[in-house]
Amino acid sequence: MQVGNAAALRLKAVVEADPGALVRVLQFFQARNLIPRTVASERLGDEYLQIQIELDPAELADDGFRIVVSKINELPIVLAAVACD
Repeated sequence: MQVGNAAALRLKAVVEADPGALVRVLQFFQARNLIPRTVASERLGDEYLQIQIELDPAELADDGFRIVVSKINELPIVLAAVACD
């Protein structure tokens, strides 16, 4: 199977609409020297952002990914972050 066809590890997070929110979420991937396949951010009204991130599963094991998601949930600006199947 080619890496490009492998199912991506995906997460969605709803965070406060803070100018540094996207960077704070992405720092957990930077700390692991990972570059996401895709990153998308969308405003939800005036107060929130929805952030979607996809990673190549060959770069990070599923358990490591779930640890990153739980660390993101610990940020005070995060309302919820979930790993998507």
